[in-house]
Amino acid sequence: MGHPVISDLLIGVPALLGSLCFLVAAVTMARAGDALTRINILSVATGLGMMLFIAAAYVDDLTAGFRWMALLTALVALGATVVVTTVASITLARAAYRSDGRLDPRTAYDDIAGEG
Repeated sequence: MGHPVISDLLIGVPALLGSLCFLVAAVTMARAGDALTRINILSVATGLGMMLFIAAAYVDDLTAGFRWMALLTALVALGATVVVTTVASITLARAAYRSDGRLDPRTAYDDIAGEG
């Protein structure tokens, strides 16, 4: 990348947006009424926030020149983030639900209750 201001923006903006995802999630989680809502908020923050961090890290690596291995690493990290975030949020939500924790009255839909 030729111009340092543009490369700094392409690195800094996704990193700041990723940080903002986590900050907004932390504030929102503090206001959430139950564990299921907190887990739902956390899964969005980790999924989107981590993807933005990975993009920023890849662009930072591009400043040294293009390498196939760096691209492959970034793609694997993005894929792993999707899988791990999804599986972790589902597992945490099921564990929170099965612990018979209090549900917020605003939680209107409960499809797990019918599974027995």
